[in-house]
Amino acid sequence: MESVLQALQPLLEQFRTAAVETDRSGRLPLEHLRELGRAGIYRLAVPAERGGLAAPPELVWEVNESLAAACGSTHFVQAQHQGGLGFLLRGNPELLREDYLSGQRLCGVAFAHLRRPRSPVSVETTSEGWIFRGEAPWFSGWGLMDDVVLAGRDEQGQDIYTLVPLAQKSIESRESPPLSAIQASATVSLRLHDLMVPRAALVLTQTLEEMARRDFRSQLGYTVLPLGVVRAAAPFLKDERVRRSLQEKAAELRRRALAWAEDPAEALEIRASANLLALQAAQAAVVSCGGQANQLHHPANRLLRESSFYFLTQLNAPLCEAALEKLIPRS
Repeated sequence: MESVLQALQPLLEQFRTAAVETDRSGRLPLEHLRELGRAGIYRLAVPAERGGLAAPPELVWEVNESLAAACGSTHFVQAQHQGGLGFLLRGNPELLREDYLSGQRLCGVAFAHLRRPRSPVSVETTSEGWIFRGEAPWFSGWGLMDDVVLAGRDEQGQDIYTLVPLAQKSIESRESPPLSAIQASATVSLRLHDLMVPRAALVLTQTLEEMARRDFRSQLGYTVLPLGVVRAAAPFLKDERVRRSLQEKAAELRRRALAWAEDPAEALEIRASANLLALQAAQAAVVSCGGQANQLHHPANRLLRESSFYFLTQLNAPLCEAALEKLIPRS
């Protein structure tokens, strides 16, 4: 783990220096993801028996928040790969390949559509496996990822998660309209034309209720993104009182997140509070920098757009309600 931290430091500086250019590029450089793999980042949260480092949660958090502070796009795209590995570890560890851990092969995720009242991706069960049809509207990392943990809903209302190679005729990408932030995530929709998936590719099955329960832990994990904005905004703040106040609030949210005891309401409150704090920190950075921060190429402008974007990441009805309550309290 010491070697991972040593290898990460020059990468953070490299990503931070290139963050504005990366943000405007439209697609994250593949080498960013490869370098993180060579540094060992993808092994941190993986058990030792599966080729990982079994790092303590505090270290995993620090690495992710530091990366989010350096370059939001880089963190967001690599988090898709990390999310894919998490599904494999939880559902079918035998599918976890060494080249996933080294970053030589990358695996994204496409399952957010299952949060909709009616899934736009349907699954037909056959004796050989499943046939996926429809359109997954959000997939990040097109042209970067090799595989995808793809989910759809079957005839019985069960959600089927499978590991699928992206390079096949049954999967077609559809370019999404330009995003206001994290444009380098190369986000597209995936059109599925009678995509046949064999049973050996099954990752896991779960109900909508089970997904909703797991959403709270996932929501909490993504708190590193807005807290990364707070960390990145601090150097732009000329008022020591403002900077210290934001850092103290971020430290308290970080402490609460790491000590979380499975309370869904607390997870939502922590995530919504972190989103609001990031927005305040980024806006304070813009004000501190003055008129120049109104230019798209200014780092503070990027942070402001990223802080707004993080309100929408993994957005579901409970998080939407919690976020609106933070933005405009009822009382």
